Amino acid sequence: MRHFSGLLIVLLFPATLLSQALSGSSYGLVANHGQWHDDVVAAVNMGDARVWVLHDGLRFAMALDSGIWVSTERFVDANQSSHWESDASETSQVVNFHLGKRQASGLTLAQGGWLRNVYPGVDLRISVQGNQFKTTWHAKQSEALARVRSQWEGVNRQSAYRDELRLQLPAGSIHVSMPASYAKEALVKSTWRRDGKQWRMHAKRATVIDPIYRFSSFSGSTSDNFGYTATYDAMGRTWAGGTAFGSQYPTSNGFQSIFGGAVDMAFMLFAGDGLSIISSTYVGGSGAEQPHSMMVAPNGDLVVMGTSNSSNFPHTSQSWDSTMAGGPATNGGGTQFNPGPDLVLFRLDSTGSQLLGSTYAGGSGSDGINVLIPMNYGDQARGDVLVTSDAIYAVSSTQSADFPATLDSTLGGSQDGLIMQWSPFLDSLNWASLVGGSQLDACFGATLVDHNNQKVLAVVGASTSDNLASSNAYQTSRGGNVDAWISTYDASNGSLIASSYLGENLYDAAFMVGHQPKGAWLTTGDSSAIAFIGLSQVGLQDVGSHWSQSARAQFIAWMPLSLDSLYRVQSFGSPSGARPNISPTAFSMDPCGSIYLSGWGGLVNSSGTGNTTNLYTTPDAYDSITDGSDFYFMVLGRHGSPLYATYFGGQGSAEHVDGGTSRFDPNGVIHQAICAGCGGNSLLPVFPHNAYATINGSSNCNMAAVQIAFEQQAAQLDLQLVKDSLCIGTEAELIGVALRSDSARIDWGDGIVQSVTSPLGQTHWYATDSMYVIQVSSWDTLCQTWASQTLILHVHLPDPPKAYMSLVYDLCDSTHHVELHPTDSLNSHALLVLWGDGDSHYEVMKCPLIHDYLLANYGPFTITLIAYDTLCGLADTATWVVSFR
Repeated sequence: MRHFSGLLIVLLFPATLLSQALSGSSYGLVANHGQWHDDVVAAVNMGDARVWVLHDGLRFAMALDSGIWVSTERFVDANQSSHWESDASETSQVVNFHLGKRQASGLTLAQGGWLRNVYPGVDLRISVQGNQFKTTWHAKQSEALARVRSQWEGVNRQSAYRDELRLQLPAGSIHVSMPASYAKEALVKSTWRRDGKQWRMHAKRATVIDPIYRFSSFSGSTSDNFGYTATYDAMGRTWAGGTAFGSQYPTSNGFQSIFGGAVDMAFMLFAGDGLSIISSTYVGGSGAEQPHSMMVAPNGDLVVMGTSNSSNFPHTSQSWDSTMAGGPATNGGGTQFNPGPDLVLFRLDSTGSQLLGSTYAGGSGSDGINVLIPMNYGDQARGDVLVTSDAIYAVSSTQSADFPATLDSTLGGSQDGLIMQWSPFLDSLNWASLVGGSQLDACFGATLVDHNNQKVLAVVGASTSDNLASSNAYQTSRGGNVDAWISTYDASNGSLIASSYLGENLYDAAFMVGHQPKGAWLTTGDSSAIAFIGLSQVGLQDVGSHWSQSARAQFIAWMPLSLDSLYRVQSFGSPSGARPNISPTAFSMDPCGSIYLSGWGGLVNSSGTGNTTNLYTTPDAYDSITDGSDFYFMVLGRHGSPLYATYFGGQGSAEHVDGGTSRFDPNGVIHQAICAGCGGNSLLPVFPHNAYATINGSSNCNMAAVQIAFEQQAAQLDLQLVKDSLCIGTEAELIGVALRSDSARIDWGDGIVQSVTSPLGQTHWYATDSMYVIQVSSWDTLCQTWASQTLILHVHLPDPPKAYMSLVYDLCDSTHHVELHPTDSLNSHALLVLWGDGDSHYEVMKCPLIHDYLLANYGPFTITLIAYDTLCGLADTATWVVSFR
């Protein structure tokens, strides 16, 4: 037998790695086929150590210098009917057991298996890799992992240090590292939390969000009416924009009440409750138009960017360009343009009743339409417009070699991206630049940030060109057919600051970009390659993330302002390989660091992409079931963990958009445009019951507007004391939940005030007996929110127990009956009596204790009575000896 003087066992969670100096033996798990007791389901023999898998725990036995050490990790309140499923055997080796009457022959070794249903919705994965014993908890929802609790039996001392649980053995120690767990196929970061003698898993989980579904309404148009874009105003109202294919679109108080011809833009301003509209208008000429993006200016005006091939598109006398240049015929996704269109930008007043500014922007090619291989239906109509009090910024694409750019005016390939800064009322072009290399390039999304007294414009898109990145970029060369990219510019003059690719060997596109409050860019998009240069080629890895679904086709990437590194990547989606599930339509980060995302997928998205099945949803989702063609809304907390995720759509109706951007407002409210009810149905969820238009008015599609408020997350406390009554000399400890807290103050009630990062795990000793009022305050300094809680603690002086009971029995009693009766001097919280014949009794009431011995056994019997002070951990013992004749 091999001995170890300083055995070190490292466990991932809860007992993951037995690291020992073993020979190259082959280890494997053997299922119980009757060779062991029924409480054992499987076991593995690893040299001088053995692990038994129980229905409700793991039992370890190993050789120490002092002898054999046995300990059990008990899963508290686990399901006693959990069952074992072995993996298929990967070896021809068999083992035989002959243990007295318990025999089993021809059993195979497995490298892993599952202990199923340990807790409701929770399974334990166990595997043996070389000489390593590994366990990982799995659950469909991360909330279920909170049920997992462990209590160690046979361990001298237990303590938590940083990310480890340390268990003291007679010789050496066990280190149990931070738990690793999975929820719905996604890695969930977990930590140790102490609860008395138990250790519980605290998984980063979906905090309760109670969204307010404010309204969902059709436009009610009798004419076919597609949905593209939406935005918000300062009064909480929703602008929805789309296209109308006839004169039966309902107009009211708008700038243009008459259908211009072919395909017009169509806009509606919904009241904040969705019960009515403030304005509705066409905007268009005799040709075809599309709206791609819109935003409300600080003064309430609506600014829109789109495309038009109408020579009579509405303009003002101060327009920078009032003449359409046109171009070759092109496909705009939901609209055919012949001739090809120009970009158009215009400004309406806050009610949509006045045209305040308007201009064409284009050359001899088609402008505003992306012809770079579309990943999604509607990618042709992507672009973004941003509005400040003194300028309008627009990003799009152009195929015009003579586009009137003031900076880089050279068309590198057949299509370049395009960035522009305009005067507030579109009467002058301050600067414009083509963005691209020698092939196809497109700009899809943008954001504007003030940083170090400089206004920075960040732009994302896709490219097949090789010369976009700056020399110090995270990724300096294109990785595949089409790569995502991100660039930053000085917004005052359009000069390039930095640029980097993000992509691998297939098709990757970045569609939207946001900014993290403390200084970082984050972008979202779709990836067919599911990999970035510098990361594993096997799959997009969850770098620096608390929550991620590895190797999925939607990504959120975090980069510093310099774009020279990639410090967090989260991928999510269904396990469908390189087939994206959704086309992103809105993306934002609030001041608290929460991320908001919306997108759609399914039947209409016929460009070889996947559908919306098997996406992550939280237990409180509005709709956790999809027909494969729905919208998808998701909110991630500041550390990347899902707070809320839901489907939105009608069963049997393929909701989508035909291009364009929608927006989250700064308070986390989605203002989403939808092309709904196509085919003439009204299956889209509509609310409230008296919303402006509850049915689709056309025989085909209706634009719909949806407003849902996802509440911003504030600091939250839900604390408990490990014990609310203590004896002097015993420490008080705070446990529970402290969410979104980066600073806390604890007033222990005895004059001691403590400032800490988190109140969890904080301990305190009291010198005198009293009732103490503990006040805890917690702050989220990023979000500027706070929470407080008051706890009551009773501290007592020791009250020594007294095992004073009187023995009553008759030595000639043929029934061998004995009784212990309480006396006035008895003092205890609990009594334990050992009757001396192997039987015992535990009692918390001060009542007679009664026992009958076997008639064939006359004694003598030593009766031991132990009186406990359970609060202070004191005990008193009394003994009697009885015999019968």
